[in-house]
Parts: sequence; structure tokens; C-alpha cells
Amino acid sequence: MHEVMESTHDIPKILIDLAARREPDANTIVDDATFRVAKDHRMIGLLWSWSAARLDDGSGTRTGLAIQDLQVQAHHARVWRALEHCTNQLGSIGIDVATIKGVTAEARWYDRTGERLCSDVDLLISPHQTSRMGEILEALSPGHPWASDIGELTASGRIQSIAVWVDGIEIDLHTDLLKLGFPTRGANDHWHRTAPYPLPGGGSVRVLDDTLALFHLLVHLNKDRFQRLLGFADIVRVIDAGQIDWNDLIELAQGEGVDVSIRCTLQVVLDTMSRPWPDELDLPRGPRATIWRMIWRPNVRLLGTEGRLRFKRRQHWISLMATGRSVEFLRWWARDLWPPAIAVDTRYPNVAGPYLWKLARGRLQGIIDRKHSVDDIHHPSTS
Repeated sequence: MHEVMESTHDIPKILIDLAARREPDANTIVDDATFRVAKDHRMIGLLWSWSAARLDDGSGTRTGLAIQDLQVQAHHARVWRALEHCTNQLGSIGIDVATIKGVTAEARWYDRTGERLCSDVDLLISPHQTSRMGEILEALSPGHPWASDIGELTASGRIQSIAVWVDGIEIDLHTDLLKLGFPTRGANDHWHRTAPYPLPGGGSVRVLDDTLALFHLLVHLNKDRFQRLLGFADIVRVIDAGQIDWNDLIELAQGEGVDVSIRCTLQVVLDTMSRPWPDELDLPRGPRATIWRMIWRPNVRLLGTEGRLRFKRRQHWISLMATGRSVEFLRWWARDLWPPAIAVDTRYPNVAGPYLWKLARGRLQGIIDRKHSVDDIHHPSTS
């Protein structure tokens, strides 16, 4: 219980209960403070599902929740349309994709539209077709400045994803499911674990099976720096769907060398949610587990927006700690210190000058901007 209390900071208990799929105390008061935390942790939809019939009609909090929920539903309709458009557009040139997380995750594991806020579309390109990334960019974003370079950058492992915009929705194109720096070993096997999922307008898009989806979500929590409670809610709902093969999950993790990190991540989620540990699995132990717990100690988890602004490099520890893959990661990390020129130009468009100057100045300005943003969270302006 000590672990749970430390790792949830100032998150109201009602939000923990909703994330854990527990019925909150009927006498719980949903006030403005709860609303603000729910918004920061993307829990507005789940909070509204529970409180819609319980809050007074004239309540300002009720009105705020209802408006936010309607906005999310409208946004998700646009996301679905963007997903269908991309699937159809790429299908017309023979490109196979699978969608990761997003609106299909909400449709599969949540009770209604709006409960799981997602802002964009994540598409995994078939590992057999990543050599066609130039065509893919041209199909979705004609004239994209990366189109002529993306093939070489993908083949060399310099990048593992690239974002484009379609009708105002960001589309993140993944050439690697896990994006750990080094290439995913089981990419071909992972692709064979995808299956068609129906789209609202007809047709289908491939999705990960439940065990692979859980593996990806656990990895992504590390990549996402354990920022938001919604990431914990995802894990609970995928598990509760009852389709997880725990031995298979560990085999997936061991295949990529991240077994300890995956077990530790699962333990944090289940402890925070006061959920039982699976009988089929051994608890994480040993030096790597100890190091992992030091890195992801309770006071750096579930910080919401602040967590997104801070600890940006901490996400790399899952790769650095991977069994038998440290050299691969260090090789990638050394290259990542010197990103491709086109990536520097794209990321720091307002910084003029040669490559080294743009890179140094842009990174320094990024650090300053993030520090100011964190300061604003702790000392908001009263003007």
C-alpha cells in the first residue's frame, strides 16, 4: 500500500478507482480539482461515464465534463476518418498497415466512444514494405520534404518513425513497433500476430493481438515516462479482456531482451491499481530490477504534463538495460546525438545557421522552454 500511495501523488482516489475498473465510493465529490487532474491524465471520458448520472444538472463541473466529452467524441470521429483515409490510400498502392493503440484500442477495450482520448493515428508499416517509405510519404503527404531521404534513413535505422498530417490529424508512421533505438528482433513474427479489424465505413485495418498489444503498451509506458493514468487504465482493460497468454508475453519480452523491464512495469501498474499479480509469472528480481526501480521511483511517475516535459532521456533506460543489447543501443544513441541534417532542419526551423549551430542552439532552446513550462506548472501566472 505504501508503494501505491507514493506513486499516485495528488491523484484523487476516484480516478485511481476508475482506471482500475473499480466502482468509486458513491459519496465521492467530483469537484473542479478532480476535473483538472482528470484532464491532465486524460481521464475525462472515464470520469464522465461514472459521474454523468450523479452530478447535479446545474453543476459547473458537470457542464465542463460534458463539453469536454463531446469535444473528444467529435475529435475521435475525425481520427476514424483519417485512419480510414490512410488505410484506403495506402491500400491502393499495395501497402499493408496495422494501427497501434488509438481509436481501435478504445473500441476494443473501453465501454464507449470518448472514454480513451487519443490525439493521433499510429500506423505500423508491414516489415516487408518499409523499403517503400518514400512512396508512403508521397501517398499521404505529396511533396513531403523527407520523401527522397526517408528510404535510406529507414534502412540505416537512423529513424524508426515519421509523422505526417492528414486533414488536421497527425499520422505517426512506424517502421518499428517498439522504437527502442535498436531494431525489433521479432518484427516479422509480430506482423503475423495482427488481424483485420472492421472500420466504420467498411473495410478493415490490422490490429495487434491482445498479448502483443499488452507487450507494446508496457514498453510504451516506459517510453512515455509513466506520465498519465490513462496508460495504466489501458493495461487493466487489456488484461481484463481475458485473452492474455502470460507465458507468451514473457517470451516476447525475452526475445527483445526487455523481460525485467516488462515485469517491473507490470508490477508498478498492478500495485498502483491494487490488482493481483498473475499466478503464471514470477515477480521481477535481481540487479536489473533494482536499477529499474531506482530509475522509475514513485516520485517521477504519474506527473501528467510535468512528466511529459521532464525526464526526456530517462525513457532510454529500457533499451540500455536490455539483456544482451547494450552495445546495439549505445551504437544507436551515439548516432542519435548527431541526427540527420534534414531532421535538424525540420525540428528547429526557426534557427538559422550551419548544422552544428542549429543543433546546439535548438537543443539549448528546447531545454530552456521545457524548464519555463515546468516552472509555469508549479508557479502559474495570476495575471
